[in-house]
Amino acid sequence: MTPTNQTIKGITLVSEPAIPSETFPAGLNIPLPLDDSTPVEYAEILGEAYLSSAKHGARKNGGHYQTPASVAKFMAECAAYTQPYLRVLDPGSGAGILSAAVCEAALVSGTVQNLHIDAYETDTLLAELTRTSLAFSREWLAQNGITMTFTVMNDDFVLSYFAFLGSESSAKGNMEGQANKYPEYNLVISNPPYFKIAKSDPRAIVGASVVYGQPNIYTLFMAVSAELLSESGNLVYIVPRSFAAGPYFRRFREVFFKSVVPTAIHLFDSRKDVFKNQTVLQENLVIAACKRAEGGASDEGIVLVSHSKGANDLGRRQSLAVGLKSVLDLNSEHKELYIPANAGDLELVHKIRSWPNTLHSLGLEISTGPVVPFRAKGFLAQELEPSTVPLLWMHHVHPMRVEWPSAGIDKPQWIRNTKRATKLLVADENYILLRRFSAKEENRRLVAAPILQGWLNAHLIGLENHLNYIRGVSCALDKELAYGIAALLNSTFLDRYFRLSNGNTQVSATELRAMPLPTENQIRFIGSSLIAGFQPRTDLTEIDALASRIIGLSAESQMDDR
Repeated sequence: MTPTNQTIKGITLVSEPAIPSETFPAGLNIPLPLDDSTPVEYAEILGEAYLSSAKHGARKNGGHYQTPASVAKFMAECAAYTQPYLRVLDPGSGAGILSAAVCEAALVSGTVQNLHIDAYETDTLLAELTRTSLAFSREWLAQNGITMTFTVMNDDFVLSYFAFLGSESSAKGNMEGQANKYPEYNLVISNPPYFKIAKSDPRAIVGASVVYGQPNIYTLFMAVSAELLSESGNLVYIVPRSFAAGPYFRRFREVFFKSVVPTAIHLFDSRKDVFKNQTVLQENLVIAACKRAEGGASDEGIVLVSHSKGANDLGRRQSLAVGLKSVLDLNSEHKELYIPANAGDLELVHKIRSWPNTLHSLGLEISTGPVVPFRAKGFLAQELEPSTVPLLWMHHVHPMRVEWPSAGIDKPQWIRNTKRATKLLVADENYILLRRFSAKEENRRLVAAPILQGWLNAHLIGLENHLNYIRGVSCALDKELAYGIAALLNSTFLDRYFRLSNGNTQVSATELRAMPLPTENQIRFIGSSLIAGFQPRTDLTEIDALASRIIGLSAESQMDDR
């Protein structure tokens, strides 16, 4: 097989039509395929050529991360190939490796006779590499008796979709009011770009009913793709795990899961072993979903959940068939996605979801510390002064204990109690303090400590913005309740429950408001046992054992073997 060569300013192109030569860096040679190259192997070669030539900053700004060949093949295998004709969409195509993987999987299926692929890519060189890759795939399929056509658009996928609809109305109006006015696809497969866009970005404006604030572009790709699926169509995406939980993505989840039903989820446990040498630090997952039946809101069905460390051990992945409702409760307010690894995780989810309380039902509320350092800079003090009161940062908070002041913290640990600063301070009462963030390398997300009235010898205290604090509202937060809830929040099993849905390092007050809690008597018994038994010890193993015994968790549900 010898594709047509074309040289433009030192670049050997292997497809046509060529794009304007001035858009290419001089001296880049696009490699030709080897005699025995498969479509995936050749697309990988093209992608590596791009990575070796493109500047890191340009790749990062474009949100481009090359999909490893093993991941591309795995994603393509997640799709269904049951019809002789397959219409495929690959938004954010990169060098075309996902489309190449679909071509290989279509051949293996023995069912597909012809297919058409539409690819979108904003990077001009990558768009040409996709053309090169797909031209090779077309010839490879032709030699194996399958007809393939393709179109590569060097355009923005999200804006192209709304421009196609010819409407300047909101995403909701477009998505819900103009059905069947756009192409429909049997399969959408994508490794979309990952970066935040400003509120003023045209993509954020047209997608305002799906996302808000400064959304990550990948969620718009997913939302649009879900709408473009044909009846019983399939969607396969590799994306950061961040969309699965939290208030920031709640509206997106509502729209997305109204359109599709998850059928498979694969979680990569390592943050670094998927996109190696490409500085990706998010937890990533592959999600496969099928188009929801018209008017369907059923929570029946099975989701195949699997895990691997990274891309290289996909063949040794552990899988678990889980009822859809255990993964996604469509009747819940937040529609968070849970990703259990084993039967113990499932038991844990069912047990905790059965708990009757929340902070609100116990008469408590959670808020974020009001002191934002750069805004309150004029009130902060490095040393004790006559008018200062304690200022607590998340670094002062450890499991079941608060250490203030601390010699190891290079931050102002006092705040001046002036008339202008009063609104930033809280009364000295009983609180539970929680860190809002954890380090990326830490497994533990929830770190909490009780702090009781009088401990800091001040009538007012300052709480920095990286802390959440639980306080009494309609009921007092007494010592027993404070110790009991803090112990639960520090428990391995509640931290694990939180991590089943949340891959972020941020712990939001909204998520903690929704966190189920056991009966008040159980919480108080945990608290009183701690107070009487081993205060001020902070042995988390003993806390786990005590809390587990009281709330009735089995040994299997406490095991975390990931």
